[in-house]
Amino acid sequence: MLSKKMQDALNKQLNAEFYSAYLYLSMSAYFQSVNLGGFANWMRVQAQEELTHAMKFYDYVNERGGRVVLQPVEGPPRWRCSRTPTGTSRR
Repeated sequence: MLSKKMQDALNKQLNAEFYSAYLYLSMSAYFQSVNLGGFANWMRVQAQEELTHAMKFYDYVNERGGRVVLQPVEGPPRWRCSRTPTGTSRR
């Protein structure tokens, strides 16, 4: 059985992995919206990798008799990108 301290740390890491997946998926959506399919696909692959990591923590906690406690996943920061009249990017 896992100690409470270890279980809490693993659950915190599980949340961080889900957050990372959410962030990558957000970037994928943005790249898709500006017609950058290759970048969008790359970010989607990264999101899937983070979900795989999360599930490894999930399974580990359960296999050791611990309790998985899923916390809310914070949304990614909102980015505002636009083009100036000269074509240079600004945020």
